[in-house]
Amino acid sequence: MKSVYLINNVQSGGKTYLEYLLPALNALRHEYNCIVLNTRLTGLTKEDAEQTLNYPVQDVELDYIVHLKSEIIISNDAFIGRALDESNFAVFISHGNVGMPIKDKHYAASLMSFFDAIVSPSRSFFALLKKGLQLYRQERHVDLAFSMQAVRSDLRKTSVISTLPVKIPDVLSAPPAFNRSPDKYVVGILPTQKGICASGASLFENMIDVINAVKAQVPRASILLRPYMTDFEHPYIAEMCEKLDQYPWITIDKTRSRSEVFYQQCDTIITDASSGGVSFMLNTCRLPIYYVPADNASHPIVNAWLEQMDGYLPIAKNGDELKDLLHGFELLSPEQHYAIYRKFYAAEFGGFQHPENVFLDLVKKQHDSEFSYFAMAANGDVDSQRAAPRVTA
Repeated sequence: MKSVYLINNVQSGGKTYLEYLLPALNALRHEYNCIVLNTRLTGLTKEDAEQTLNYPVQDVELDYIVHLKSEIIISNDAFIGRALDESNFAVFISHGNVGMPIKDKHYAASLMSFFDAIVSPSRSFFALLKKGLQLYRQERHVDLAFSMQAVRSDLRKTSVISTLPVKIPDVLSAPPAFNRSPDKYVVGILPTQKGICASGASLFENMIDVINAVKAQVPRASILLRPYMTDFEHPYIAEMCEKLDQYPWITIDKTRSRSEVFYQQCDTIITDASSGGVSFMLNTCRLPIYYVPADNASHPIVNAWLEQMDGYLPIAKNGDELKDLLHGFELLSPEQHYAIYRKFYAAEFGGFQHPENVFLDLVKKQHDSEFSYFAMAANGDVDSQRAAPRVTA
């Protein structure tokens, strides 16, 4: 029986990122010898990982992964790509369920370019990845130097594979029950990892404006702030959290619990560039708000994302627009929230297939997978495309 290695290596990723491997494991475990590798970087013990996956897990050091050769490797971590041997067929499972307005004009291609296949559920992600990866490879062929040590080429054929959302593939048939007393309204604030947003666009840089807008529009609101798990180590963020924690109506989420636990506590979520905003909507049918300051609209990736999401996601470019959206949310019925969720779901994921079918086909056929959305050559040329059109209804 042929082996497939599944690698859990996201720094402090806990169970949230480990679960990205679950659909691949479930798809392959009966036809392949699946070997799940967990590194200490994740913060998860072997026992915790085994409990989450209901499957044996090996704790390994990075050196073990580096020496794998001629294997099929599926990773939830993009950083591991440059450490893999050239002989491996390497698959990266992208995080989140939507493209995001990040500052990198190459859309993290310097990490993802090392993989033979990238699996994602999102048309907006595909559009931004194609733009960024193509630019990256064209510039690499001209004069763009690669600054990190690597044992594997970042100039290779890469197939981009479509799937339904990896962690929540099934569309909800009705809005889930959500019982909330009229005097309670919880606004989750979900900044993405420090350094991802363009300058001036991070929620940490706009925290005062955002919180003041929330309290001006919804005086009874309480705030639940959930920084990215590694950002607590940053002195600036640690100091801000310490100051905000002094307010009785602000809670700092330090639990490191699964994202779904956080989602269930919130009436809405405000984020900057975290795909967690969309994950919140996919889990709850309640609407998020993306806070993208107007000054950043000229950034090429941010501008492309704004054009893609126009009419599909609630986006505020300043405090007044944020207040207007919060006011509008309170007027919407659960059925109206649900209708917006269904419109977004159809546009981003309509026509895509269940992740278990996708992973099984990908491992068997590799670059010939029938779920290839597009494939990009080493020089940046798009050499095939089977993209389903965006669904508008």
